[in-house]
Amino acid sequence: MRTLRHERTFLQHSLIRKAMNFSLHNSLLMSLPRPAGMTQPGAEFMLPFLVIALACVGVGFYFANRRQQWLQHSAVAEGVIVDVLKKYNRDDKMGNYPLLFPQVKFSVGNHQFVAQGEEALSQPIQVGETVAVRYNIENPEDATLGTDHVPGTNPKVFYILGGVFVLISVLFAL
Repeated sequence: MRTLRHERTFLQHSLIRKAMNFSLHNSLLMSLPRPAGMTQPGAEFMLPFLVIALACVGVGFYFANRRQQWLQHSAVAEGVIVDVLKKYNRDDKMGNYPLLFPQVKFSVGNHQFVAQGEEALSQPIQVGETVAVRYNIENPEDATLGTDHVPGTNPKVFYILGGVFVLISVLFAL
């Protein structure tokens, strides 16, 4: 005599067998050759992701080229920190970890310019310290602090996005 527990176990095993057979049946159907003109499901989604990936890589090359041109048309000057703006992260409720944005005055020829740091510094800096400033020769107001920093978007972001979209397109093709 079957009990309710046995019925439930029998029903569970029956459902598992049906699911396995359905999965096996579908995987066999997917591996069979298709008639001409019929594509694998998901392959039509591969092309848009591949186009987006190529666009991301193209935009990355564009920004890399702009950064390289900026470096070629720039020079380095010594500047003096004239002010330090302190900002605090929202998470820093006690105000123990200020973000420091220095303002630096530098000279090009007979003209004085002031550059504002775009990235926060965590190490302590003092007014009066000297720092290197890289500026655009054609427009000295376009300047950054440090010798290796270049303004603008980093192309690595677009290269990574392009790689992610290539991976997604490959997964759709499988």
